Amino acid sequence: MAIDLNKITPKQKLIIEKGLLDYVYIMKYWKNNDIDFQKIYYDFYLRARWKVMSKPENQYIYFKKLQNLNANESLFDILFYLKEHMDSNSFEFSIATKLLHTRNDQTPIYDSKIRNYLIRQENVQFWWLTSFKNSRNKTKLEQIEHDWHLLISWYKNFLPSKMGREWIAWFDFNFSKYRHISDVKKIDFIIFGAFE
Repeated sequence: MAIDLNKITPKQKLIIEKGLLDYVYIMKYWKNNDIDFQKIYYDFYLRARWKVMSKPENQYIYFKKLQNLNANESLFDILFYLKEHMDSNSFEFSIATKLLHTRNDQTPIYDSKIRNYLIRQENVQFWWLTSFKNSRNKTKLEQIEHDWHLLISWYKNFLPSKMGREWIAWFDFNFSKYRHISDVKKIDFIIFGAFE
């Protein structure tokens, strides 16, 4: 069942508000890239989720890339850069989308909560980390490309829909001082706060 905005609890709203404080800080101070920024960014996006990011040398490479990232850079350029420079044997799809979103807030992020919500509630058939029949015999890069286009397409269709407009209106009413953040991120916060 899709998220019922009327059933979002005060506790869930507090979770959203806490995340908003960190998110706004990240979007405002990404150019600083100092120790405070890196800690908040790491705790918000990377901690406990990505073993590869627990290595200080990988964190250095990641944050250096953030400083040099062009806002319209391709996700695939980022994926190849991280794979080439970080101590990792695979493409880091999720953390690459977070890097890109920090420079271009109109791009979605691929995160486990977003992914799980879209699979369970919206019947989006992601290939990355799944065993869908269509994903067999596809390279990791083909799986990522498929899922990235699905994710972008879902947001593109959802945002102007009746439900999408209702979600944005609900967010703007409940978190009016954060109306300035992108609609893509508003949807993320609703999913993060409400979907378990």
